[in-house]
Amino acid sequence: MSKGRRATPARGLRSPVPSSKTAPQRPLDSQRIAAEIVAALADAVIVTGPDRRALTANRAAADLFGRPLEDLPGTPIDDLVAPGERANVAEHEQRAFQGEEQHYETKVVSASGEERVVAVSTTPLVVEGELIGAVATLRDITEQKRAQETLTRSEARYRHLFESASDAIVTLDATGRFTTVNHASEIISGYRREELLGMFFAPLFPDDELPRALTHYQRALGGETGLFETAFYRKDGEVRTIQVTYSTPQLDEEVLCVIRDVTDQKMLQEQLIQSEKMSAIGQLVSGVAHELNNPLAGISAFAQLLLSEKRFPPDQRTAAEMIYAEARRASRIVQNLLTFARQHKPERSPTSVNQVLDDTLELRGYELRVRGIDVQRDYDDQAPETMADAHQLQQVFLNLITNAEQAMERAERDQQRLTVRTRQAGTLIRIEVEDTGPGIPPNLLERIFNPFFTTKPTGSGTGLGLSISLGIVREHEGRIWAENAPQGGARFVIELPVVAPRATGDFPSTPLVQPVTDRLHVLVVDDEASVRVALQRYLSGRGHEVETTASGREALARMREDAFDAVIIDMRMPDLSGEQLFGELKARDPSYAERVIFTTGQLVDDTVRNFLSSTGRPCVPKPFEFSAFDQVLPARRVS
Repeated sequence: MSKGRRATPARGLRSPVPSSKTAPQRPLDSQRIAAEIVAALADAVIVTGPDRRALTANRAAADLFGRPLEDLPGTPIDDLVAPGERANVAEHEQRAFQGEEQHYETKVVSASGEERVVAVSTTPLVVEGELIGAVATLRDITEQKRAQETLTRSEARYRHLFESASDAIVTLDATGRFTTVNHASEIISGYRREELLGMFFAPLFPDDELPRALTHYQRALGGETGLFETAFYRKDGEVRTIQVTYSTPQLDEEVLCVIRDVTDQKMLQEQLIQSEKMSAIGQLVSGVAHELNNPLAGISAFAQLLLSEKRFPPDQRTAAEMIYAEARRASRIVQNLLTFARQHKPERSPTSVNQVLDDTLELRGYELRVRGIDVQRDYDDQAPETMADAHQLQQVFLNLITNAEQAMERAERDQQRLTVRTRQAGTLIRIEVEDTGPGIPPNLLERIFNPFFTTKPTGSGTGLGLSISLGIVREHEGRIWAENAPQGGARFVIELPVVAPRATGDFPSTPLVQPVTDRLHVLVVDDEASVRVALQRYLSGRGHEVETTASGREALARMREDAFDAVIIDMRMPDLSGEQLFGELKARDPSYAERVIFTTGQLVDDTVRNFLSSTGRPCVPKPFEFSAFDQVLPARRVS
């Protein structure tokens, strides 16, 4: 054998195996070789006798039990096994003694008291036909078991997270079929787990959304991550909006998607946008209300002047009456728009339900006419006023009337009819809004007042109108429900309690005084020429001496030089507002301030209303009736 290569002796042998070239081969001692092999095994080996005591063991067994090798023979097996496992080990050993090979796991204990988990294989030991005992091979699997338990706990934790997540978590294979789904997937889709597994995702998307979904799926298979929003069909046919976040755990093989139902969130966003629109409309309309009411005031005032002339020809009188009526109608429309669009703090006052219904129908009058809907007003003229918030009730009535219009659009009838009915029923006022549309499916009657529930197509409604209406009616301690009319169509019924006005002074009104017959010196302060001329002509015709000005500052200068019995002031003027002019007068001569009469087209503005209420002075809203000034003119000023 060369210097560079030297044979390594086998473990457990006394001398190297002789070369066939240098010495004759000696016969092998098979028993000794077997003993050396057992001694060299990495697994612990222990031989027990029928009395369940150790006969012999290898070095690995001594290491496992933490005992000297020479101490193991004669040791009872129960001393080497954890107390809780002794009965189990004894049972397996008895079976091994009976000739059955045993495989099981148990716990052994070392001399230091440390417990280890071992996998045991036990076979009977038979020599020359006689059962000598059993041979047990023990492999230490403590670390492996710990790793498995850790993995099991981790899998259980993530399985719990997976199943309890509120978002749907799914995986799809390369063909677009669901391979894994969680419980939220069943809730969001309406399908059972077994129905989803193996299903192709494409039928869940509307035709117009499918190309985009397929594009994102191809990107995901290519390794991209991303997010998109789309509509999809639930099993019951309901269209929902979902947000999909995707990634690729295995390129070209699997796509992981986290899906969130954002339908309610989108509806809230739409409601917020709608609310902001209404707020913007309120600000816009409030800003132009004065500009609209001023020309309407002029038209109305000159129509009244024409009608007051006794020698006016009958045909021209009819025309003037029509102008006057249309001016009043336009004024009511402007006021109704302002009332509905503005941000209004709930406040209850004596309210005529019939009047609120009329105002609401006037707002929708054009739409009802162009759609060919016949409106029937069936009012109880004896219905009393009740304490209510007219603005909130108008919101409820407008929602019901608009819903009825849209329902009748879907019905196939030559003539559509909207019936608005009021009745007094004891201590209640009953309001009915009935249409000739397709009616409401019986299974939906209890759901239509739920938030976000709507039968309208996506984008046509938020599903909040009826739920808001329900809240308003309940705030008024009333009831609202829906039913199907016997002759077809839907009927919404509201019952409101009749609440008598409170006599606490919470709802003050400017007391009317007897019309003044004295000849008064009157100053009219208004930047609108038509209003100034109309008031001058009317008041002069009533025998008063009238001066006019378009400037608040000029009015102050005139009042320094001359005394006026009455000052009619517009609230909004370019140089000096009515509020500023009144403040100047009050600071100079409080008695002069008692001669002020305000006029404005902004009575729906809370700031204006609060100011007027604080002054205690009368206000005639634009467009006005001339007779209103006769009621509020003060007596002649005493020199």
